[in-house]
Amino acid sequence: MVTIKYKAKDAVLTFPKQLISKEYVREFIDRLNIETILMKSKLEEGDVTDLSEKIKTDWWKNNKQRFIVKHKN
Repeated sequence: MVTIKYKAKDAVLTFPKQLISKEYVREFIDRLNIETILMKSKLEEGDVTDLSEKIKTDWWKNNKQRFIVKHKN
């Protein structure tokens, strides 16, 4: 179902396109890029924790409507 191949400097991940949406893949790549930047940065642990909390808060603010069903009363 899922395969990973390494070619030179690339990792190629293959999976059925029905497994996840294009939007999710883009968000996943964004998270990988952020993690790469953080690993290369000189941030202290507390700075990373603060940044992580801000990212989670912003993400929830922008995505909660996808997970919360609105009921008509």
